[in-house]
Amino acid sequence: MKTFDPLEDGKSLIALIGHMGSDLDVVNDAKASYNKMVFEMTEKEEKLINYLMLAEPPHMSPFRGVVFKFQVKAPLFIARQWYKHTVASCHVDEQLQWNEMSLRYVKLDEPEFYIPKTFYNQSVVNKQKSGDPLADLEQEWSSFRWNVATLNSAEDYQYLLQQGVSREIARGVLIPAVYTQWHWTASLQALLNFIELREGAGAQSEIGKYATAIETILREYVPVTMKAWDKKRARDKARKQAYEFYEKWYSNIMERSSKGEITEIEKELMDDFLKILYTKSTNQ
Repeated sequence: MKTFDPLEDGKSLIALIGHMGSDLDVVNDAKASYNKMVFEMTEKEEKLINYLMLAEPPHMSPFRGVVFKFQVKAPLFIARQWYKHTVASCHVDEQLQWNEMSLRYVKLDEPEFYIPKTFYNQSVVNKQKSGDPLADLEQEWSSFRWNVATLNSAEDYQYLLQQGVSREIARGVLIPAVYTQWHWTASLQALLNFIELREGAGAQSEIGKYATAIETILREYVPVTMKAWDKKRARDKARKQAYEFYEKWYSNIMERSSKGEITEIEKELMDDFLKILYTKSTNQ
């Protein structure tokens, strides 16, 4: 079983339990409309996968027929973030399954907790993301208080169990840094969506490391699809950057226009250009 320790703490885990399908299955699912099937990957089949991925909008249904099953061990607060990919998705469309260890049934003899190696302040440009590392003294105190919280949480949990409190109630004192485990089954389409969101600029770094591990696994089993996906990501990123650049440029021209510093012809040209760019971006 291929395993990774995404958080590099000797506790975190993501492992591929099994998978069904390959790049060839993506091709054959796409060809099903024509009642055709091929038995080997050729340049022609690779071009078909590129077409499916790079079309606007992309044709993603053939990517749902390839399925991967993982064992995951992660801090509870990451698991709850991750679970949104299940509750916010359609089972019919993306084939998602989640079965998690339940502390109603399982007693943790020694609860394990995630301990960050570095603590960060709150970003000033992103309301949900971490910013820069804290200064040395603040790092030490933050680490100390975090460790105390985990020790107290584990001690209170064990004490309640020893007093005869039920498992389903005692688990309530375990803080969100406690590790949990689950099995996750998802289609290739759902996994690509997960990676794109969780490796994005606004994502939490911890879950991003799990996404990177999944990406590494996918590159081994569906290399042609991943190359096509790389092209799509590069194209979408370039298009977004171009749109942001010209939006700023347009704002600058509008400001100059209000001061009478540009001609009406320049303004009309910029209006036409941005309408075209906006139409293309919304039709992806």
